[in-house]
Amino acid sequence: MTTSDIIYQELQSNLEQEHLMLAKDLKHEMQLNTLVPSALAIENADLNNLIMMAKSSFIPNLFDLAIRMEKVDAAVYSIKLGMYGLCVDCEEEIDESELKADPAQPRCHACRDHSRYHHD
Repeated sequence: MTTSDIIYQELQSNLEQEHLMLAKDLKHEMQLNTLVPSALAIENADLNNLIMMAKSSFIPNLFDLAIRMEKVDAAVYSIKLGMYGLCVDCEEEIDESELKADPAQPRCHACRDHSRYHHD
Protein backbone atom coordinates (compact mmCIF):
# COMPACT_ATOMS: atom_id res chain seq x y z
CA MET A 1 0.00 0.00 0.00
CA THR A 2 1.45 3.35 -1.01
CA THR A 3 1.55 6.48 1.11
CA SER A 4 -1.08 7.97 -1.16
CA ASP A 5 -3.40 5.00 -0.53
CA ILE A 6 -2.93 5.38 3.23
CA ILE A 7 -3.72 9.09 3.04
CA TYR A 8 -6.88 8.42 1.00
CA GLN A 9 -8.01 5.77 3.50
CA GLU A 10 -7.52 8.24 6.35
CA LEU A 11 -9.43 10.94 4.47
CA GLN A 12 -12.25 8.53 3.69
CA SER A 13 -12.46 7.39 7.29
CA ASN A 14 -12.57 11.02 8.46
CA LEU A 15 -15.33 11.78 5.96
CA GLU A 16 -17.44 8.84 7.10
CA GLN A 17 -17.04 9.92 10.74
CA GLU A 18 -17.90 13.52 9.89
CA HIS A 19 -20.96 12.29 7.97
CA LEU A 20 -22.26 10.45 11.03
CA MET A 21 -21.59 13.41 13.33
CA LEU A 22 -23.20 15.93 10.97
CA ALA A 23 -26.32 13.78 10.62
CA LYS A 24 -26.56 13.56 14.41
CA ASP A 25 -25.94 17.32 14.84
CA LEU A 26 -28.48 18.20 12.15
CA LYS A 27 -31.18 16.11 13.83
CA HIS A 28 -30.31 17.58 17.23
CA GLU A 29 -30.43 21.17 15.97
CA MET A 30 -33.75 20.53 14.25
CA GLN A 31 -35.19 19.23 17.50
CA LEU A 32 -33.88 22.27 19.39
CA ASN A 33 -35.47 24.58 16.85
CA THR A 34 -38.70 22.51 16.76
CA LEU A 35 -38.89 22.47 12.98
CA VAL A 36 -40.62 19.10 13.04
CA PRO A 37 -43.39 18.34 15.57
CA SER A 38 -41.85 15.21 17.06
CA ALA A 39 -38.43 13.78 17.77
CA LEU A 40 -39.56 10.50 16.22
CA ALA A 41 -40.42 12.26 12.96
CA ILE A 42 -36.93 13.75 12.84
CA GLU A 43 -35.27 10.46 13.70
CA ASN A 44 -37.20 8.62 10.97
CA ALA A 45 -36.89 11.32 8.31
CA ASP A 46 -34.83 10.80 5.19
CA LEU A 47 -31.52 12.69 5.29
CA ASN A 48 -32.34 14.56 2.08
CA ASN A 49 -35.62 15.79 3.60
CA LEU A 50 -33.80 16.95 6.73
CA ILE A 51 -31.27 18.84 4.62
CA MET A 52 -34.04 20.46 2.59
CA MET A 53 -35.94 21.53 5.74
CA ALA A 54 -32.78 22.86 7.39
CA LYS A 55 -31.80 24.88 4.31
CA SER A 56 -35.27 26.40 4.04
CA SER A 57 -35.47 27.27 7.75
CA PHE A 58 -33.43 30.48 7.46
CA ILE A 59 -31.75 29.59 10.77
CA PRO A 60 -28.04 30.26 10.13
CA ASN A 61 -26.63 27.34 12.12
CA LEU A 62 -29.05 24.86 10.53
CA PHE A 63 -28.38 26.24 7.08
CA ASP A 64 -24.60 25.90 7.54
CA LEU A 65 -24.96 22.35 8.88
CA ALA A 66 -27.14 21.41 5.91
CA ILE A 67 -24.68 22.85 3.37
CA ARG A 68 -21.76 20.98 4.96
CA MET A 69 -23.86 17.81 5.20
CA GLU A 70 -24.61 17.98 1.46
CA LYS A 71 -20.93 18.36 0.65
CA VAL A 72 -19.82 15.52 2.95
CA ASP A 73 -22.67 13.28 1.78
CA ALA A 74 -21.60 13.78 -1.84
CA ALA A 75 -17.99 12.94 -0.93
CA VAL A 76 -19.05 9.77 0.91
CA TYR A 77 -21.03 8.64 -2.13
CA SER A 78 -18.09 9.43 -4.41
CA ILE A 79 -16.09 6.98 -2.28
CA LYS A 80 -18.74 4.31 -2.84
CA LEU A 81 -18.63 5.00 -6.58
CA GLY A 82 -14.84 4.82 -6.68
CA MET A 83 -14.61 8.46 -7.73
CA TYR A 84 -13.26 10.01 -4.52
CA GLY A 85 -10.46 12.48 -5.08
CA LEU A 86 -11.51 13.22 -8.64
CA CYS A 87 -12.84 16.63 -9.62
CA VAL A 88 -16.60 16.60 -10.28
CA ASP A 89 -16.12 18.92 -13.26
CA CYS A 90 -13.01 17.77 -15.14
CA GLU A 91 -12.40 14.40 -13.42
CA GLU A 92 -8.73 15.23 -12.84
CA GLU A 93 -7.23 14.25 -9.49
CA ILE A 94 -7.65 16.78 -6.69
CA ASP A 95 -4.32 17.60 -5.05
CA GLU A 96 -3.75 15.71 -1.79
CA SER A 97 -3.01 18.93 0.09
CA GLU A 98 -6.41 20.30 -0.94
CA LEU A 99 -8.14 17.11 0.22
CA LYS A 100 -6.24 17.25 3.51
CA ALA A 101 -7.50 20.81 4.02
CA ASP A 102 -11.08 19.75 3.19
CA PRO A 103 -11.69 16.02 2.58
CA ALA A 104 -15.08 16.87 1.04
CA GLN A 105 -13.58 19.18 -1.59
CA PRO A 106 -15.41 18.33 -4.84
CA ARG A 107 -13.32 20.38 -7.30
CA CYS A 108 -9.69 20.79 -8.27
CA HIS A 109 -8.07 24.19 -7.89
CA ALA A 110 -8.49 25.11 -11.56
CA CYS A 111 -12.20 24.25 -11.64
CA ARG A 112 -12.85 26.09 -8.34
CA ASP A 113 -11.23 29.20 -9.79
CA HIS A 114 -13.22 28.83 -13.00
CA SER A 115 -16.47 28.27 -11.09
CA ARG A 116 -15.81 31.22 -8.77
CA TYR A 117 -15.06 33.48 -11.74
CA HIS A 118 -18.26 32.54 -13.55
CA HIS A 119 -20.66 32.11 -10.62
CA ASP A 120 -19.70 34.59 -7.89
